[in-house]
Amino acid sequence: MLKEGQVGIHQQIIAALQNTMNDRTKTIKDILLKIYDDEQLFAYIMSMMDVTDQSESVPLDSYERKNMAYKLEDLLSLDPNINNLIFYNSHSQKAYLYMYDLDYAFFDHTEAILQNIPRLRDSSQESFIIPAHPGGYMASQASKNYFDVASNFYYPSSSLFLGRFIVEFGMDDLQYTINQFGKDMKGYLLVLTRDGEVVFDSSSTYYGRKYPYFEQLRQSSDSVMLAEDSIVRMASSDKDPFIYAAVLPKSALKKQLNIFNNSTYIAAIILLLFIFSVYFLVTSIISKRVNRIVKAMSKTVESNLAYRIPLNNKDNEFEQIAIHFNKMCDSLQDHINKSYVYELQQKIAEMKILENQINPHFLYNSLEAIRARLEIDGNDEGGEMIHSLAALFRASLKADSVVTLAEEIDLCNMYLTIFNARYQNFFHYQIEVEPSIMGYGIIKLILQPLIENYLMHGFDRKRQNNLLTIQGYRDENDLRITIADNGSGIGPDKLNEIRQKLSLSSQSAERGSIGLYNVNERIKLLFGAAYGLEMESSELKGTTIIVRIPCRQPHEIKEAQLEIGNV
Repeated sequence: MLKEGQVGIHQQIIAALQNTMNDRTKTIKDILLKIYDDEQLFAYIMSMMDVTDQSESVPLDSYERKNMAYKLEDLLSLDPNINNLIFYNSHSQKAYLYMYDLDYAFFDHTEAILQNIPRLRDSSQESFIIPAHPGGYMASQASKNYFDVASNFYYPSSSLFLGRFIVEFGMDDLQYTINQFGKDMKGYLLVLTRDGEVVFDSSSTYYGRKYPYFEQLRQSSDSVMLAEDSIVRMASSDKDPFIYAAVLPKSALKKQLNIFNNSTYIAAIILLLFIFSVYFLVTSIISKRVNRIVKAMSKTVESNLAYRIPLNNKDNEFEQIAIHFNKMCDSLQDHINKSYVYELQQKIAEMKILENQINPHFLYNSLEAIRARLEIDGNDEGGEMIHSLAALFRASLKADSVVTLAEEIDLCNMYLTIFNARYQNFFHYQIEVEPSIMGYGIIKLILQPLIENYLMHGFDRKRQNNLLTIQGYRDENDLRITIADNGSGIGPDKLNEIRQKLSLSSQSAERGSIGLYNVNERIKLLFGAAYGLEMESSELKGTTIIVRIPCRQPHEIKEAQLEIGNV
């Protein structure tokens, strides 16, 4: 931001300097035209330059001379920065300085003028610029710098080359343009001739010589190594005899940046001090009001729900907090009392249910006895069914809530064997699981409810081609188990409803269901929301349920269960 700001200022100054120098070029042309158009003034100037062979009669009386002096003063008034007018006779090689306080207005000042402008002796008829030089014609000019523009001077009627017309300009207005930007401007501005001679230098460092870094300056690069690494902006054209350059040393930009940063830090510190002062003032005012609320809260933490905050009957925010705190304690006390009674009644009900349950081990042993009797009587098929049922029941009695995938598949196989015995000609099933994944862990009884869901809703007793396929494979770091059937399928509306419920969090799912939602909730509770069930279905084509869980060993899943509790 600082760099762009400084470059913007430099570009504005360059534009202002260009306008000023263009105005001066125009002023010189206007002065010459006025001299050529006024025959009396031209003849008078010729006589003062000793060009008598080309001049006509010249008025010599004081009135006429004074009138010519007024006309010359009018020419000077075209630009208040004109310091001197000089005429050079190329034939006599004499230079005349216009002096408004002399009777004859001109003064032969050849020696001093040629010392400042040696190029006047050059016979070439090209116009040229005289770079900055100290004043030397009058004592009042010695402390300032000036520059000159030399134009050709002709005799109007014959276009005969007579010499040079030189206008000497001061630099006060150029410096004033720079000063208008005050301290905001960093670096320095240059006005140079096309040869690199210094016409104007805002830093006053390079007057009286050619700019030593002129060649580097002409590289037209944003960053140039001059006296030091600098940012440069230039402007010039083929028709303009001047080159304008703005130089911004990067050290000055860095210094300004440091000043800006320091100012920012100081402002930030003052602001922080003000904020802290206000904070401590406000804290001291409200601390007394807060203390009584904190005291009440500490009492509550100590399980003293009977404590209430004394009210002052004042209308402020802290009084409202005290009122609501007291109401909260009343509600909390009432809720605890109700919860205690409810929990007690719930425990009593559970005890009655347990008293009425059949001992599961007694049931398992009874099934084994029945199986033995059937096999003794030669009913092997019935014995096999009883054996599968007993094995299924025994597996469900195991305390472990995590088993290997192989154990869970065996449980599903026994369950399907029993069902298949009931509907031998109407139902078939296939189990295709990659052997390499059989050792991974899985939540116990997580596939059986999904199979049961199909047997309840998808199995059709009127068909003989009912088919259920269970497939398991590894997908990168996950296990994917699909349970697909060729049943009647699910309609789009119902399918979207089921998918929406499956996407809900465990707090929002249907806890009462022992089918899809219960399985999905158990998976998400243990492994996270990224896992669970997915469902695909088409009417009259069947339904596919996809179970996705991470690839983990049984002990890893048990450790995860210990962290979150029994799922």
